Amino acid sequence: MPVAASLTDGLREIVGADGVFSGPALAEYRLGPATPNAAVFPRDESEVSRLLRLAWEEGLGVVPWGSGGHQALGYPPSRYDLALNLGRLDRVLEYEPADMTATAQAGIRLADLQRHLEAGRQFLPLDPPLASQATLGGILGGNLSGPLRCRYGTARDLVLGIRVAHADGTITKGGAKVVKNVTGYDITKLYLGSHGTLGVILEATFRVYPRPAAEQAWWLSTPELEAAHALAVRILGSHLAPTRVEMLDDVAARACGSPVRGPGLFVSIAGVPEAIRAQANDLARMAGEFGSVTTEDASAPRTRTGLNDFPWLAPWRDGKGHGAIWRGGVLPADCFRAIRAIHDAAREHTEVAVTASVAHGILRGETRADTTEGVARGLAASREALAALGGFLVVLDAPAPVRAQVDVWGPPPDGLGLMQQLKAAFDAKGILNPGRFVGRI
Repeated sequence: MPVAASLTDGLREIVGADGVFSGPALAEYRLGPATPNAAVFPRDESEVSRLLRLAWEEGLGVVPWGSGGHQALGYPPSRYDLALNLGRLDRVLEYEPADMTATAQAGIRLADLQRHLEAGRQFLPLDPPLASQATLGGILGGNLSGPLRCRYGTARDLVLGIRVAHADGTITKGGAKVVKNVTGYDITKLYLGSHGTLGVILEATFRVYPRPAAEQAWWLSTPELEAAHALAVRILGSHLAPTRVEMLDDVAARACGSPVRGPGLFVSIAGVPEAIRAQANDLARMAGEFGSVTTEDASAPRTRTGLNDFPWLAPWRDGKGHGAIWRGGVLPADCFRAIRAIHDAAREHTEVAVTASVAHGILRGETRADTTEGVARGLAASREALAALGGFLVVLDAPAPVRAQVDVWGPPPDGLGLMQQLKAAFDAKGILNPGRFVGRI
């Protein structure tokens, strides 16, 4: 429905005429069947606060927006009046190389922040899918991470403090701009992974790390997936300090550029060249004990990007049939059992490709079939297989006919009641990303 003239005037008064989009320009903000009445582009946190206050008073549904690369996750919003685009909040506010900390606004793209940190020969060790376009706000809101979590952890381990605008426009901060902060409740982590339902992240302070002098990567092919998992466990429990240990089934391995057929591992090690060489020799000896063939990856930067973006940009797709991409989780010890169970469960309906971050038990995959019904059955079977291991499966993106047959979040978690209480406390009117998260909160 068109925006009422009085509301349009109110929005323009806050962000200026050039900061309000309507009409055909709103097509890129469509989420399922829902399109906003307007998209607004605040220039600073004061304008964000005023916009949220207006939305609070008028009862408008607000969807925070960065690059939009991961907006497919979740249900369509139950109310969608405003797309709140934070792209203009894109500055690095503070950078202290000696303290190894940096503060940046939520709308900055990760790639731009990394270029800024390059001046101090440092980097933020986050490698979410589609990292080239991801913004800090989107990364934190979704708690997105990639294979580097093996060495550095996730955003929850790297964020020291954040600044947030709440549903009524009130601005608060949590954490501190120091690495050692032990006072008070760690409220910062409430917002990480909350998908914009508790507040709009305005800025964040991170711990950053020295950029390694060199990095080397290898493909370790194994005859069976179980051997790949056993080798991964051996590597992770050894003196080696890998930056990535990813286990891939044969389809995922081909998609990500493995030079040999079959399942296996992708392992990378970073540091000074002498240390890498010493660890490489030990890695080769370990691999030999498990019947693994070790092949140095000659195109490591391209492979790393492929691993990060799998299965969003899986090159094995041939344009035929239908597909859905998903994320799952199990105990790290169950990674190979999980992949095997998914293959067994989905074999009747679909073709699947799966990777696993063995250190954390995080799975990513794509399920494909000739029909959307086949995809839906394959997802349901895979979800049941992971649930039998105490795990979960979340659909990240899928065609509308698949979404109509499969709940993207899956069964409500045991903690849903607590989540609903938090939502009510932080956003009593339910205006932030309404209906999009688990349990449609």
